[in-house]
Amino acid sequence: MGRKFYSVVFPFILGIGFVLSITPSSKAQKQQLSENLDQTAQILEKIEQYNPLKQPPQTSKPLEELDQKKTNIVTDKNDDTLGQIEQYNQLDRPPEIPPPLERVNSVNQLSDVLPIDWAYSALQGLAERYGCLLASPNSTFSGNRAISRYEFAANLNECLEVIQSLIGEFGESYVLQEDLAKSQRLQEDFAVEIADLKSRLNALETRKGILEANLFSTTTLLKGQVTLALYDAFGNDGEDGATVSADDSQIGFGHSLTLNFDTSFTGRDFLRTRISAGDLPGVNTGTAMTFLNSGSPPNNEAQLREVYYTFPLNNEMSLYVGAAGLDFDLMAPALNPKLISGSIGSVALYPAYNPTIYIQVGGAGLGYSYQINQNFRLDLAYLGGSPGGGTGRVNDPSEGGGLFNGTNSAYAQLTVSPTLDFDFSFAYVKSYYTASLVNVAGFTGSRNAQRPFGRVATSADHFGFQTSYRWAPFTISGWVGYSNARAEAGDREGDEADIWHWAVT
Repeated sequence: MGRKFYSVVFPFILGIGFVLSITPSSKAQKQQLSENLDQTAQILEKIEQYNPLKQPPQTSKPLEELDQKKTNIVTDKNDDTLGQIEQYNQLDRPPEIPPPLERVNSVNQLSDVLPIDWAYSALQGLAERYGCLLASPNSTFSGNRAISRYEFAANLNECLEVIQSLIGEFGESYVLQEDLAKSQRLQEDFAVEIADLKSRLNALETRKGILEANLFSTTTLLKGQVTLALYDAFGNDGEDGATVSADDSQIGFGHSLTLNFDTSFTGRDFLRTRISAGDLPGVNTGTAMTFLNSGSPPNNEAQLREVYYTFPLNNEMSLYVGAAGLDFDLMAPALNPKLISGSIGSVALYPAYNPTIYIQVGGAGLGYSYQINQNFRLDLAYLGGSPGGGTGRVNDPSEGGGLFNGTNSAYAQLTVSPTLDFDFSFAYVKSYYTASLVNVAGFTGSRNAQRPFGRVATSADHFGFQTSYRWAPFTISGWVGYSNARAEAGDREGDEADIWHWAVT
């Protein structure tokens, strides 16, 4: 039995990436739009039904006649209304739930109505006499599309409804004739706003039909990203110290496309389905040390790269279930936020995060996250498949395949956050690789670091310490990793190899 020590050296890569992110607004907030339509329709229905006098004064004009005379006034406002409705197409925003309305009995409590207006004093008298004013809890009119006159009209309608109810219950003598006259005049004065509300409702219904006709999904958000990369490697020292020509590696221009289908059924759960295609092989150096962070399947082949689902067990615990592409870095914080992204982060894969912890076996399996408190977090996982998140033979029930008999890894990480700007973590990974999928260094090390005993079944214990400190606008991150690998078969069965690596980013 022998033990070997390997150190890992990583060359310099120059890369320029161009990223085009496409995030269509596909997840329509149809529920929010429907609630606003229902609310506006109810106001209009109440106005149509209201008739405060059993026998209205001769000088008053019916509401419908006024509506017809005012139609030409509100027609020109339709375009502006459609523009206001555009806010409902901002689908990435979570829906804002308006607070419940409560009744107040004095117009003085409404901060955005001028007391010098006759309408103010008239409504004030009706409200104080019949207790009928409706306002939001913050004592302001809370409409998000109309000016205060429209909200004033809605409050007026509330008072008219209360007065009508009192007349029906106690008779016309219960309401002063003076108040009936005031209510009739207010109704006439706000006829334009009432008609405009009708126009707005029609526009909302039209817009709602357009959104429904072009809706991608009520639960799924489609996101796309295109990466165009110009890359090359420099130097004359080849693998194993051999001298090579500077022409051995040429400038490359590659591309990749990623489509994410992000679904949520409850608002707290998350289902990710990712499809990738492209041709971004990386630089020609003969070593995995220069593997690109934004690499893609070759020859423009479309592949299903990720299918996993996460949901909360309670406010502190979450569970992850994956069928493909579930890696440990999707659960546990890798503590290298500036470089982890393949599109706007590190060009090479190695500086993205600790490779012997976060680029080990992934694919299918289970994960568990527990936010113990604001300072401590625990992440656990068991994943089977292949290094880098491929499914490997996890779906193969024969010998050497399956979730437990094939290539697999068990993960544990404790993350400590003493302050908002400082984090560090301790991680341990127990891995087993079948002969065809040995990759101890996670696509980033030398040939000896990746397969220290050749293509034979290998097991390894990986230990990692990661840290990150945010000093605005900078972030300093780094890690130290140690792996102890053992040959599990072949002529070298029982041999061990120690692999160290570190980085400051």
